[in-house]
Order: sequence, then structure tokens, then C-alpha cells
Amino acid sequence: MKHHKPIVLFWYCLSSVLIAVFLSGPDALAAGNNENWRSTFDLVMRWVNFAIIAVLLVKFTKTPIKNFLSDRKLQIEQKIEAYEQQKETLEQEIIENQNMLADSMIRFEKIKQTIIEDGERKKQQVIEDARQESSILLAATQHKIEHQIREARKALRSEMIETAIALAEKRLPAEITAADEHKLTDLFLASAEGK
Repeated sequence: MKHHKPIVLFWYCLSSVLIAVFLSGPDALAAGNNENWRSTFDLVMRWVNFAIIAVLLVKFTKTPIKNFLSDRKLQIEQKIEAYEQQKETLEQEIIENQNMLADSMIRFEKIKQTIIEDGERKKQQVIEDARQESSILLAATQHKIEHQIREARKALRSEMIETAIALAEKRLPAEITAADEHKLTDLFLASAEGK
């Protein structure tokens, strides 16, 4: 019934127009005015022609237009679906990129902290190495100084002994008498006997 509704509507309209023409036609003819009747007839025929063309257009173009519109609707739905999928994909990529950025920031902070800790350790190691090296240099210098002092004392002692001997050699022969020589000889013999 739904399929034949435009045709039934067309026939209702056509019969209404024809009834109106027939009802007004005798009055127009009775008045003897042919021009009014002719203009009314032309108007009715235009409406009949329009109705015929409308029915033919509806009958022959309904399916192609319907198919075109349904195809177009399907194409639009497919495009909308494709755009929705692209939107979801892009949103997912944005979320992944945000997560990657957050992970990168965390890794960056960890690397930064590791570099700072390594720098502090190396700094402490350099300071400790410098302290050890300075203590070794200080000990070596102290040892060298002590050695030089010992050598200087030995050299000074040797020089003093040589000076004392040289002085004694110059002064003793003049100062020792024959009695002093006897005493020294007796003292030497006594000490040799006691051993």
C-alpha cells in the first residue's frame, strides 16, 4: 500500500481537478464566454500535464534516485567511519607520544641524576687522589730533607773532626812535653793490660 500511495494521490488530485472543471464548465458555457472556458481548460490541462510528468518522474526515477541517495548515504557513512577510525588512531598515537614523552622525561631525570652522582664520585676520587699524592710527595720530601740533614751532619762532623785533627796536629807537638808523653804511654799500657 505504501508503494502505490503516490499513484493513488495522483488519481485523487486528477479526479478532483476534473470534477472542478466539469462543475465550473457548464456555467462558463452557459454564460457564452468562450475565452473564460478556454483559459480554464488550458489551466486544467497544464495541471494534468504536470501531474502526468510528476507521476512519470516519480515512477521512473524513484528507484535510481533512491539508489543514488542510499549509495551516497553509504559513502558518507563509510567516510565518517574512516574519519572516526583516523581520529581514534590519532588519539591513540597522541596518548602513546605523551606516554613516550613522560617516559623520556623520567629517563632524562635518571640519566641526569646518574651523571651528577658520577661527577660527585669522580670529584671525590680526584680529591682523594690529590690528597694521597700530596701526602706521598710530602713524605718523600720529608724523607729527602731528613736524608740531606743526616748527610749534612755527617759532612759537618767529618769536617769538624778533620779540622780538630789538623788543629791538634798543629798545636800538640808544641804543647806536649816529655813528661806528658810518659804519662800517655803509661796510660796506654795500663789500659792495654786491663783488657
